[in-house]
Amino acid sequence: MNFSVRRLSIRTRLALIYTGLLVAALAVFGTGVFLVLRAQLQSSFDASLRANAEHAAGAFAQDVGADGQLHPTPRLLDQFASTGGRVVILDPTGKLVLDSAPAGTPPLPVSSSDISPNDGHETRTAREGADSVRLLVHPIEASGHGVVGYVVWASSTHDTDNLLRTVALVLVLGGLLLTALAFGGGWLLARRALAPVADVTDTARAISLSGDFGARVEAVGSGGDEVSELAVAFNEMLAALEENHQALQRFLGDASHELRTPLTTLRASLELVARPALPADDREALLADALAETERMAGLVGDLLSLARAESGARLEVSPVELDAVLLEAVRQSGPAAPHVRVEVGSIEPAVVFGDRDRLKELLLIVLDNAGRYTPAGGTVTASLRLEKQNVLVQISDTGIGIPERDRPHVFERLYRGSAARSVRPSGTGLGLAIAKWIVEAHAGSIRVSPRQSGGTVVTIELPASAR
Repeated sequence: MNFSVRRLSIRTRLALIYTGLLVAALAVFGTGVFLVLRAQLQSSFDASLRANAEHAAGAFAQDVGADGQLHPTPRLLDQFASTGGRVVILDPTGKLVLDSAPAGTPPLPVSSSDISPNDGHETRTAREGADSVRLLVHPIEASGHGVVGYVVWASSTHDTDNLLRTVALVLVLGGLLLTALAFGGGWLLARRALAPVADVTDTARAISLSGDFGARVEAVGSGGDEVSELAVAFNEMLAALEENHQALQRFLGDASHELRTPLTTLRASLELVARPALPADDREALLADALAETERMAGLVGDLLSLARAESGARLEVSPVELDAVLLEAVRQSGPAAPHVRVEVGSIEPAVVFGDRDRLKELLLIVLDNAGRYTPAGGTVTASLRLEKQNVLVQISDTGIGIPERDRPHVFERLYRGSAARSVRPSGTGLGLAIAKWIVEAHAGSIRVSPRQSGGTVVTIELPASAR
Protein backbone atom coordinates (compact mmCIF):
# COMPACT_ATOMS: atom_id res chain seq x y z
CA MET A 1 0.00 0.00 0.00
CA ASN A 2 1.46 3.34 -1.09
CA PHE A 3 0.99 6.48 0.94
CA SER A 4 1.71 9.88 -0.57
CA VAL A 5 2.86 12.51 1.90
CA ARG A 6 2.25 16.09 0.92
CA ARG A 7 5.39 18.09 1.41
CA LEU A 8 5.24 21.21 3.50
CA SER A 9 5.10 24.51 1.66
CA ILE A 10 8.09 26.84 1.70
CA ARG A 11 6.28 29.38 3.88
CA THR A 12 5.48 26.67 6.44
CA ARG A 13 9.05 25.43 6.41
CA LEU A 14 10.38 28.96 6.84
CA ALA A 15 7.97 29.53 9.73
CA LEU A 16 9.13 26.29 11.33
CA ILE A 17 12.76 27.32 10.88
CA TYR A 18 12.08 30.72 12.48
CA THR A 19 10.22 29.02 15.33
CA GLY A 20 12.93 26.41 15.81
CA LEU A 21 15.63 29.06 16.05
CA LEU A 22 13.55 31.03 18.54
CA VAL A 23 12.84 27.93 20.62
CA ALA A 24 16.55 27.12 20.73
CA ALA A 25 17.37 30.70 21.76
CA LEU A 26 14.63 30.71 24.40
CA ALA A 27 15.76 27.34 25.76
CA VAL A 28 19.35 28.53 26.11
CA PHE A 29 18.28 31.86 27.61
CA GLY A 30 15.71 30.33 30.00
CA THR A 31 18.09 27.61 31.16
CA GLY A 32 20.80 30.18 31.77
CA VAL A 33 18.45 32.46 33.72
CA PHE A 34 17.19 29.53 35.83
CA LEU A 35 20.67 28.23 36.62
CA VAL A 36 22.02 31.69 37.50
CA LEU A 37 19.00 32.42 39.72
CA ARG A 38 19.30 29.06 41.47
CA ALA A 39 23.01 29.58 42.09
CA GLN A 40 22.42 33.08 43.47
CA LEU A 41 19.59 31.96 45.77
CA GLN A 42 21.60 29.02 47.05
CA SER A 43 24.66 31.21 47.62
CA SER A 44 22.58 33.76 49.55
CA PHE A 45 20.85 30.99 51.51
CA ASP A 46 24.17 29.36 52.46
CA ALA A 47 25.71 32.67 53.46
CA SER A 48 22.80 33.39 55.82
CA LEU A 49 23.01 29.85 57.20
CA ARG A 50 26.74 30.16 57.81
CA ALA A 51 26.39 33.53 59.55
CA ASN A 52 23.70 32.14 61.85
CA ALA A 53 25.79 29.08 62.72
CA GLU A 54 28.89 31.17 63.43
CA HIS A 55 26.91 33.56 65.63
CA ALA A 56 25.36 30.65 67.58
CA ALA A 57 28.75 28.96 68.02
CA GLY A 58 30.22 32.18 69.43
CA ALA A 59 27.29 32.53 71.85
CA PHE A 60 27.41 28.94 73.09
CA ALA A 61 31.18 29.19 73.64
CA GLN A 62 30.30 31.30 76.67
CA ASP A 63 28.48 28.32 78.26
CA VAL A 64 31.65 26.35 78.99
CA GLY A 65 32.10 25.49 82.69
CA ALA A 66 35.25 25.37 84.84
CA ASP A 67 35.49 21.67 84.04
CA GLY A 68 35.91 22.49 80.35
CA GLN A 69 32.59 20.94 79.45
CA LEU A 70 29.84 22.62 77.39
CA HIS A 71 26.64 23.38 79.31
CA PRO A 72 24.31 25.03 76.73
CA THR A 73 21.39 27.08 77.94
CA PRO A 74 18.01 25.87 76.54
CA ARG A 75 16.69 29.44 76.55
CA LEU A 76 19.53 30.58 74.30
CA LEU A 77 18.84 27.62 72.00
CA ASP A 78 15.17 28.59 71.72
CA GLN A 79 16.13 32.18 70.93
CA PHE A 80 18.26 31.08 68.01
CA ALA A 81 15.65 28.63 66.76
CA SER A 82 13.01 31.39 66.84
CA THR A 83 14.90 33.24 64.10
CA GLY A 84 14.10 30.41 61.68
CA GLY A 85 15.50 26.97 61.35
CA ARG A 86 16.39 24.06 63.61
CA VAL A 87 19.33 24.28 65.99
CA VAL A 88 21.04 21.20 67.46
CA ILE A 89 23.95 21.10 69.94
CA LEU A 90 26.35 18.13 69.84
CA ASP A 91 29.20 17.25 72.17
CA PRO A 92 32.76 16.79 70.81
CA THR A 93 31.99 13.11 70.02
CA GLY A 94 28.84 13.93 68.05
CA LYS A 95 26.28 12.91 70.68
CA LEU A 96 23.11 14.96 70.99
CA VAL A 97 23.07 17.53 73.80
CA LEU A 98 20.15 19.81 72.94
CA ASP A 99 17.65 20.00 70.02
CA SER A 100 15.26 22.87 69.32
CA ALA A 101 12.80 20.52 67.62
CA PRO A 102 9.95 19.00 69.61
CA ALA A 103 10.43 15.61 71.23
CA GLY A 104 9.91 12.69 68.89
CA THR A 105 11.23 14.58 65.85
CA PRO A 106 13.63 12.42 63.80
CA PRO A 107 17.26 13.48 64.30
CA LEU A 108 19.12 15.41 61.64
CA PRO A 109 21.26 13.26 59.37
CA VAL A 110 24.64 14.35 60.75
CA SER A 111 27.46 12.02 59.77
CA SER A 112 30.97 11.61 61.09
CA SER A 113 32.35 13.54 58.11
CA ASP A 114 30.37 16.61 59.22
CA ILE A 115 32.30 16.80 62.51
CA SER A 116 35.64 15.73 61.06
CA PRO A 117 38.16 18.60 61.15
CA ASN A 118 39.91 17.26 58.02
CA ASP A 119 36.83 17.55 55.74
CA GLY A 120 35.90 21.07 56.76
CA HIS A 121 32.39 22.23 57.42
CA GLU A 122 30.44 22.86 54.26
CA THR A 123 26.76 23.43 53.72
CA ARG A 124 24.89 20.50 52.19
CA THR A 125 21.36 19.42 51.39
CA ALA A 126 19.65 16.76 53.47
CA ARG A 127 16.19 15.33 54.03
CA GLU A 128 14.19 16.05 57.15
CA GLY A 129 11.22 13.79 56.83
CA ALA A 130 9.35 14.92 53.71
CA ASP A 131 11.08 18.27 53.70
CA SER A 132 14.40 19.27 52.14
CA VAL A 133 16.81 21.27 54.30
CA ARG A 134 20.24 22.83 54.05
CA LEU A 135 22.39 22.18 57.11
CA LEU A 136 25.75 23.31 58.39
CA VAL A 137 27.83 21.90 61.26
CA HIS A 138 30.02 24.53 62.95
CA PRO A 139 32.44 23.82 65.85
CA ILE A 140 32.10 25.54 69.23
CA GLU A 141 35.58 26.57 70.34
CA ALA A 142 36.30 27.80 73.88
CA SER A 143 39.44 29.68 74.76
CA GLY A 144 41.95 27.31 76.33
CA HIS A 145 39.75 24.25 75.81
CA GLY A 146 39.62 23.79 72.03
CA VAL A 147 36.50 22.28 70.43
CA VAL A 148 33.91 21.68 73.14
CA GLY A 149 30.97 20.84 70.86
CA TYR A 150 29.18 21.56 67.60
CA VAL A 151 26.26 23.69 66.44
CA VAL A 152 24.11 22.13 63.73
CA TRP A 153 21.93 24.69 62.00
CA ALA A 154 19.33 23.46 59.45
CA SER A 155 16.87 25.58 57.46
CA SER A 156 14.12 24.42 55.15
CA THR A 157 14.49 25.17 51.42
CA HIS A 158 10.73 25.07 50.87
CA ASP A 159 10.37 28.78 50.02
CA THR A 160 13.39 28.77 47.74
CA ASP A 161 12.21 25.63 45.95
CA ASN A 162 8.75 27.14 45.45
CA LEU A 163 10.29 30.30 43.99
CA LEU A 164 12.42 28.28 41.59
CA ARG A 165 9.42 26.17 40.51
CA THR A 166 7.43 29.35 39.89
CA VAL A 167 10.23 30.85 37.82
CA ALA A 168 10.58 27.61 35.81
CA LEU A 169 6.83 27.52 35.16
CA VAL A 170 6.83 31.15 34.02
CA LEU A 171 9.75 30.50 31.68
CA VAL A 172 8.10 27.42 30.16
CA LEU A 173 4.68 29.05 29.70
CA GLY A 174 6.24 32.25 28.38
CA GLY A 175 8.38 30.21 25.99
CA LEU A 176 5.33 28.32 24.70
CA LEU A 177 3.43 31.57 24.17
CA LEU A 178 6.36 33.17 22.36
CA THR A 179 6.77 30.02 20.26
CA ALA A 180 3.13 30.18 19.14
CA LEU A 181 3.43 33.89 18.37
CA ALA A 182 6.71 33.31 16.52
CA PHE A 183 5.20 30.56 14.37
CA GLY A 184 2.19 32.67 13.48
CA GLY A 185 4.24 35.78 12.83
CA GLY A 186 6.87 33.83 10.88
CA TRP A 187 4.18 32.23 8.71
CA LEU A 188 2.62 35.61 7.93
CA LEU A 189 6.01 37.17 7.16
CA ALA A 190 7.01 34.23 4.97
CA ARG A 191 3.68 34.42 3.15
CA ARG A 192 4.13 38.12 2.53
CA ALA A 193 7.76 37.71 1.45
CA LEU A 194 6.91 34.84 -0.92
CA ALA A 195 3.84 36.52 -2.41
CA PRO A 196 5.81 37.50 -5.59
CA VAL A 197 6.89 33.87 -5.96
CA ALA A 198 3.24 32.84 -5.87
CA ASP A 199 2.57 35.52 -8.49
CA VAL A 200 5.34 34.03 -10.66
CA THR A 201 3.80 30.57 -10.24
CA ASP A 202 0.31 31.78 -11.15
CA THR A 203 1.65 33.65 -14.17
CA ALA A 204 3.57 30.59 -15.36
CA ARG A 205 0.46 28.42 -15.01
CA ALA A 206 -1.65 30.97 -16.87
CA ILE A 207 0.89 31.06 -19.70
CA SER A 208 1.01 27.25 -19.89
CA LEU A 209 -2.79 27.14 -20.18
CA SER A 210 -3.35 30.09 -22.52
CA GLY A 211 -0.07 30.28 -24.42
CA ASP A 212 -0.08 34.08 -23.94
CA PHE A 213 3.52 35.21 -23.43
CA GLY A 214 2.38 38.81 -22.99
CA ALA A 215 1.62 38.27 -19.28
CA ARG A 216 3.97 39.87 -16.77
CA VAL A 217 4.65 39.59 -13.04
CA GLU A 218 3.88 42.79 -11.15
CA ALA A 219 7.06 44.30 -9.69
CA VAL A 220 7.06 44.54 -5.89
CA GLY A 221 9.23 46.25 -3.30
CA SER A 222 12.06 48.60 -4.04
CA GLY A 223 13.71 46.21 -6.43
CA GLY A 224 16.71 45.54 -4.22
CA ASP A 225 15.79 42.19 -2.70
CA GLU A 226 16.12 38.72 -4.19
CA VAL A 227 12.39 38.23 -4.74
CA SER A 228 12.13 41.47 -6.72
CA GLU A 229 15.14 40.42 -8.77
CA LEU A 230 13.40 37.10 -9.44
CA ALA A 231 10.30 38.95 -10.67
CA VAL A 232 12.43 41.16 -12.93
CA ALA A 233 14.35 38.15 -14.29
CA PHE A 234 11.09 36.28 -14.89
CA ASN A 235 9.65 39.26 -16.78
CA GLU A 236 12.81 39.47 -18.88
CA MET A 237 12.51 35.76 -19.67
CA LEU A 238 8.86 36.22 -20.64
CA ALA A 239 9.81 39.13 -22.91
CA ALA A 240 12.46 36.98 -24.60
CA LEU A 241 10.01 34.08 -24.96
CA GLU A 242 7.38 36.41 -26.38
CA GLU A 243 9.86 37.79 -28.90
CA ASN A 244 11.00 34.30 -29.89
CA HIS A 245 7.41 33.10 -30.12
CA GLN A 246 6.47 36.00 -32.39
CA ALA A 247 9.58 35.45 -34.49
CA LEU A 248 8.71 31.75 -34.75
CA GLN A 249 5.18 32.57 -35.85
CA ARG A 250 6.50 34.96 -38.49
CA PHE A 251 9.08 32.40 -39.54
CA LEU A 252 6.51 29.63 -39.91
CA GLY A 253 4.19 31.95 -41.82
CA ASP A 254 6.95 33.07 -44.17
CA ALA A 255 8.23 29.51 -44.63
CA SER A 256 4.76 28.18 -45.45
CA HIS A 257 4.27 31.04 -47.91
CA GLU A 258 7.63 30.46 -49.56
CA LEU A 259 7.01 26.72 -49.85
CA ARG A 260 3.49 27.20 -51.11
CA THR A 261 4.64 29.19 -54.17
CA PRO A 262 7.01 26.56 -55.65
CA LEU A 263 4.60 23.77 -54.79
CA THR A 264 1.75 25.56 -56.58
CA THR A 265 3.96 26.26 -59.60
CA LEU A 266 5.21 22.67 -59.64
CA ARG A 267 1.67 21.28 -59.45
CA ALA A 268 0.40 23.55 -62.23
CA SER A 269 3.35 22.67 -64.45
CA LEU A 270 2.84 18.94 -63.94
CA GLU A 271 -0.89 19.24 -64.64
CA LEU A 272 -0.17 21.03 -67.92
CA VAL A 273 2.51 18.53 -68.89
CA ALA A 274 -0.04 15.74 -68.41
CA ARG A 275 -2.18 17.13 -71.24
CA PRO A 276 -1.73 14.91 -74.32
CA ALA A 277 -2.21 17.72 -76.87
CA LEU A 278 0.50 19.94 -75.38
CA PRO A 279 3.23 20.86 -77.91
CA ALA A 280 6.67 19.42 -77.28
CA ASP A 281 8.32 22.85 -76.89
CA ASP A 282 5.78 23.90 -74.25
CA ARG A 283 6.21 20.57 -72.44
CA GLU A 284 9.98 21.04 -72.27
CA ALA A 285 9.57 24.60 -71.00
CA LEU A 286 7.13 23.47 -68.31
CA LEU A 287 9.44 20.65 -67.24
CA ALA A 288 12.33 23.12 -67.03
CA ASP A 289 10.21 25.43 -64.85
CA ALA A 290 9.21 22.49 -62.66
CA LEU A 291 12.84 21.45 -62.27
CA ALA A 292 13.86 25.01 -61.35
CA GLU A 293 11.10 25.25 -58.75
CA THR A 294 12.09 21.85 -57.36
CA GLU A 295 15.70 22.97 -57.01
CA ARG A 296 14.60 26.22 -55.40
CA MET A 297 12.36 24.35 -52.97
CA ALA A 298 15.17 21.91 -52.15
CA GLY A 299 17.48 24.85 -51.46
CA LEU A 300 14.84 26.50 -49.27
CA VAL A 301 14.30 23.31 -47.25
CA GLY A 302 18.05 22.84 -46.88
CA ASP A 303 18.50 26.42 -45.68
CA LEU A 304 15.58 26.01 -43.24
CA LEU A 305 17.13 22.87 -41.80
CA SER A 306 20.53 24.52 -41.54
CA LEU A 307 19.07 27.53 -39.75
CA ALA A 308 17.02 25.29 -37.43
CA ARG A 309 20.13 23.34 -36.47
CA ALA A 310 21.97 26.60 -35.83
CA GLU A 311 19.23 27.99 -33.61
CA SER A 312 18.84 24.70 -31.71
CA GLY A 313 22.23 25.24 -30.13
CA ALA A 314 24.56 23.43 -32.51
CA ARG A 315 28.11 23.39 -31.18
CA LEU A 316 31.09 24.61 -33.13
CA GLU A 317 34.18 22.45 -33.60
CA VAL A 318 36.64 25.21 -32.79
CA SER A 319 40.34 25.18 -33.60
CA PRO A 320 42.89 27.57 -35.13
CA VAL A 321 41.87 28.19 -38.77
CA GLU A 322 43.94 29.81 -41.51
CA LEU A 323 41.22 32.06 -42.86
CA ASP A 324 43.23 33.16 -45.91
CA ALA A 325 43.43 29.53 -47.11
CA VAL A 326 39.71 29.01 -46.46
CA LEU A 327 38.88 32.16 -48.45
CA LEU A 328 40.96 31.00 -51.45
CA GLU A 329 39.23 27.60 -51.33
CA ALA A 330 35.79 29.23 -51.20
CA VAL A 331 36.65 31.47 -54.19
CA ARG A 332 37.73 28.43 -56.24
CA GLN A 333 34.50 26.57 -55.47
CA SER A 334 32.20 29.54 -56.11
CA GLY A 335 33.64 30.25 -59.56
CA PRO A 336 31.89 27.38 -61.42
CA ALA A 337 28.63 28.13 -59.54
CA ALA A 338 28.53 31.63 -61.06
CA PRO A 339 30.00 31.28 -64.58
CA HIS A 340 28.40 34.52 -65.79
CA VAL A 341 30.66 36.66 -63.51
CA ARG A 342 34.36 36.85 -62.81
CA VAL A 343 35.26 35.86 -59.25
CA GLU A 344 38.72 37.12 -58.36
CA VAL A 345 40.97 37.55 -55.36
CA GLY A 346 42.18 40.96 -54.25
CA SER A 347 44.81 41.56 -51.62
CA ILE A 348 45.09 38.78 -49.03
CA GLU A 349 47.18 38.75 -45.86
CA PRO A 350 47.89 35.59 -43.83
CA ALA A 351 45.46 35.47 -40.91
CA VAL A 352 44.46 32.92 -38.28
CA VAL A 353 41.17 32.89 -36.40
CA PHE A 354 39.87 30.55 -33.73
CA GLY A 355 36.68 28.87 -34.95
CA ASP A 356 34.94 26.12 -36.90
CA ARG A 357 36.56 25.70 -40.33
CA ASP A 358 33.50 24.18 -42.01
CA ARG A 359 31.19 26.89 -40.71
CA LEU A 360 33.58 29.65 -41.76
CA LYS A 361 33.80 28.15 -45.23
CA GLU A 362 29.99 27.97 -45.39
CA LEU A 363 29.87 31.65 -44.38
CA LEU A 364 32.20 32.69 -47.19
CA LEU A 365 30.38 30.54 -49.76
CA ILE A 366 27.03 32.10 -48.79
CA VAL A 367 28.34 35.64 -49.25
CA LEU A 368 30.12 34.77 -52.52
CA ASP A 369 26.99 33.01 -53.82
CA ASN A 370 24.84 36.05 -53.00
CA ALA A 371 27.32 38.37 -54.70
CA GLY A 372 27.42 36.24 -57.87
CA ARG A 373 23.65 35.68 -57.92
CA TYR A 374 22.79 39.38 -57.89
CA THR A 375 25.58 40.52 -60.24
CA PRO A 376 24.67 40.76 -63.95
CA ALA A 377 26.63 38.84 -66.58
CA GLY A 378 30.10 40.22 -67.14
CA GLY A 379 30.31 41.65 -63.64
CA THR A 380 33.04 41.08 -61.08
CA VAL A 381 33.11 39.70 -57.54
CA THR A 382 36.26 40.49 -55.56
CA ALA A 383 37.32 38.91 -52.26
CA SER A 384 40.04 40.41 -50.06
CA LEU A 385 41.39 39.89 -46.52
CA ARG A 386 43.50 42.07 -44.29
CA LEU A 387 44.52 42.40 -40.66
CA GLU A 388 43.43 45.46 -38.71
CA LYS A 389 44.66 45.71 -35.12
CA GLN A 390 43.33 42.56 -33.36
CA ASN A 391 40.72 41.71 -36.00
CA VAL A 392 40.56 40.04 -39.39
CA LEU A 393 38.52 41.88 -42.04
CA VAL A 394 37.12 39.98 -45.02
CA GLN A 395 35.53 42.11 -47.72
CA ILE A 396 33.55 40.70 -50.64
CA SER A 397 32.49 43.36 -53.15
CA ASP A 398 30.48 43.01 -56.34
CA THR A 399 29.36 45.15 -59.27
CA GLY A 400 25.80 43.91 -59.01
CA ILE A 401 22.38 45.48 -58.64
CA GLY A 402 23.13 46.78 -55.16
CA ILE A 403 20.85 46.94 -52.12
CA PRO A 404 18.50 49.92 -51.70
CA GLU A 405 18.98 51.86 -48.50
CA ARG A 406 15.52 50.93 -47.20
CA ASP A 407 16.34 47.20 -47.54
CA ARG A 408 19.77 47.19 -45.86
CA PRO A 409 18.51 46.98 -42.22
CA HIS A 410 16.48 43.87 -43.14
CA VAL A 411 18.84 41.84 -45.33
CA PHE A 412 19.89 39.60 -42.41
CA GLU A 413 16.30 38.76 -41.48
CA ARG A 414 15.03 35.31 -42.32
CA LEU A 415 13.16 34.95 -45.63
CA TYR A 416 13.57 38.63 -46.42
CA ARG A 417 14.21 39.58 -50.05
CA GLY A 418 14.23 43.13 -51.28
CA SER A 419 12.31 44.29 -54.32
CA ALA A 420 15.43 44.25 -56.46
CA ALA A 421 16.35 40.73 -55.30
CA ARG A 422 12.90 39.33 -56.10
CA SER A 423 13.24 40.40 -59.71
CA VAL A 424 16.33 38.25 -60.25
CA ARG A 425 15.94 34.71 -61.56
CA PRO A 426 16.80 32.39 -60.10
CA SER A 427 16.14 34.30 -56.89
CA GLY A 428 17.42 33.20 -53.49
CA THR A 429 15.53 31.81 -50.52
CA GLY A 430 16.13 34.75 -48.21
CA LEU A 431 17.85 32.55 -45.62
CA GLY A 432 21.49 32.66 -46.65
CA LEU A 433 22.41 35.94 -44.99
CA ALA A 434 20.48 34.93 -41.84
CA ILE A 435 22.66 31.82 -41.61
CA ALA A 436 25.75 33.91 -42.32
CA LYS A 437 24.89 36.28 -39.50
CA TRP A 438 24.48 33.38 -37.06
CA ILE A 439 27.88 31.94 -38.04
CA VAL A 440 29.59 35.32 -37.60
CA GLU A 441 27.97 35.97 -34.21
CA ALA A 442 28.84 32.43 -33.07
CA HIS A 443 32.48 33.41 -33.72
CA ALA A 444 32.11 36.68 -31.75
CA GLY A 445 32.32 38.72 -34.93
CA SER A 446 30.16 41.09 -36.95
CA ILE A 447 28.88 41.39 -40.52
CA ARG A 448 27.55 44.43 -42.34
CA VAL A 449 26.62 45.52 -45.86
CA SER A 450 27.38 48.86 -47.48
CA PRO A 451 27.08 50.33 -51.00
CA ARG A 452 30.04 50.25 -53.37
CA GLN A 453 31.05 53.69 -54.65
CA SER A 454 30.90 52.74 -58.33
CA GLY A 455 27.81 50.56 -57.93
CA GLY A 456 27.21 47.23 -56.25
CA THR A 457 27.56 46.04 -52.69
CA VAL A 458 30.38 45.46 -50.19
CA VAL A 459 29.94 42.84 -47.46
CA THR A 460 32.41 43.25 -44.58
CA ILE A 461 33.03 40.39 -42.15
CA GLU A 462 35.03 41.17 -38.99
CA LEU A 463 36.37 38.33 -36.81
CA PRO A 464 38.77 38.33 -33.82
CA ALA A 465 42.28 37.35 -34.84
CA SER A 466 44.14 34.52 -33.13
CA ALA A 467 47.86 33.96 -32.67
CA ARG A 468 49.27 31.78 -35.39
